[in-house]
Amino acid sequence: MKRTFAFILAIIFVVMPLASCEKGGAGSGQLLSFSQAQSIEEMEKLDGKEVTIIGYMSTLSPISGEFMYLMNLPYQSCPFCVPNTTQLANTMAVYAKSAEGFEFTDRAIQVTGILEFGDYTDEFGYEYNYRIKDATYTILNTDDLDPKIKLWQQLASTDVIAEIYQMYEYINFLCFWPTYTAQFEGGSDYLYPEDAIYFYQTDGAQYNYGYQPGYFDSLIAKVESVSKTDFTALVENIRKAEALAAEAIAEIEAGNYTQVAEYSAQFNDGRAQYTMNRASEFEAKMQATYQEFAEWLATWEL
Repeated sequence: MKRTFAFILAIIFVVMPLASCEKGGAGSGQLLSFSQAQSIEEMEKLDGKEVTIIGYMSTLSPISGEFMYLMNLPYQSCPFCVPNTTQLANTMAVYAKSAEGFEFTDRAIQVTGILEFGDYTDEFGYEYNYRIKDATYTILNTDDLDPKIKLWQQLASTDVIAEIYQMYEYINFLCFWPTYTAQFEGGSDYLYPEDAIYFYQTDGAQYNYGYQPGYFDSLIAKVESVSKTDFTALVENIRKAEALAAEAIAEIEAGNYTQVAEYSAQFNDGRAQYTMNRASEFEAKMQATYQEFAEWLATWEL
């Protein structure tokens, strides 16, 4: 069983459309923000209705242009997912109305289409509970952006936000390694403690990047290269994540876990599995630290 956290993060700003840059013509559907997507219940009320939302295209999309990933962050090459899943987060799948598909732009766009609920898995393997279909977009004039948004765009251009998402994948692994499975020579199985240690200590292993000396300092240096004063809350959050990583590693290396034998629906048999002795405590700490990051991002919404 995998433990995941479904926080959808947000930023949206008010800008004026450039009619001359229209692509298919954006309508006047109900204004939607990424922050609303934190509540599936609220989004479900819009099922079948025309909506309008502002965001940026991810560069990852099919060559046909049949659909795109719309994000509230500029300059992001890939969609974001909930840690350790393929469930989209901070990203909306948008399907084109025109058979010609979407033409890529790296500028802010206003999208209008019909919100449709369902269980979707696209050709890239990403999963989502709703999408915007029959969509068109208009390129927006962002020449006169508020200085705060210009600062945000400058930070986003460093790609550090994507790296912080990756950092949380690393923290998630350290806090919940007993719930992970991996492919071994003999097939798939739960991780043993020595497996977990291999994954975060060994050069070239999946989670070694976060174990390397100076990892957290390098993230902070990227943030502070944009501004040493405007992102102090983000720097504090990274330091909290660093402390949580160190605490979780200490638990693994001190042997503070318990072996249990239980039936596994995933493997359809009984097998050994480990539980961290402070599992509920680490779950709460991980959730609180990640939620703080999500709330910080939401403060950039205008």
